[in-house]
Amino acid sequence: MASQAVSPSRTPSVLVIPPEGGQSITAFGSTAIFKLTGDDTGGALCLAVAETPPGAGPPPHVHARDDELFFVLQGELSFLAGREWVPAPQGSVIFAPRGVPHTFRNAGASPSRHLVIALPSGFDKFYERCGEVFAQGEPVDRERLAAIAAEYGYRFLVPGS
Repeated sequence: MASQAVSPSRTPSVLVIPPEGGQSITAFGSTAIFKLTGDDTGGALCLAVAETPPGAGPPPHVHARDDELFFVLQGELSFLAGREWVPAPQGSVIFAPRGVPHTFRNAGASPSRHLVIALPSGFDKFYERCGEVFAQGEPVDRERLAAIAAEYGYRFLVPGS
């Protein structure tokens, strides 16, 4: 039996992303540095370190295609779980499964930092495209954001978001 050559693009490899590595994108009041994208992981997941100013956070939304996992590195977030806001101080882990409406906000007086992991990937491309809309300045084109969200299986639950 002849051995089959494996192309370099299909060979799994270990990735080491340095502290300054990643793509920085600002949208929905947070700046996220994507350390791993779907391109890096074969679509398995994406990972970002996000910083959110006090009081900020995305509008309530739901994901149809991916689950989200958060780990609070610094500060205190508050997560909307159903109809209740739940405190998530430093060290908290939050799992938001697909199909479950959720959001978060920075409940502290200083910027918060958290990891966000989406499984599978797709959130990275969504956030990148939304970042382009936010970069165009105010007023933000909410209809365009909603159209992008729909392409990736997301839906905002607040009209006009």
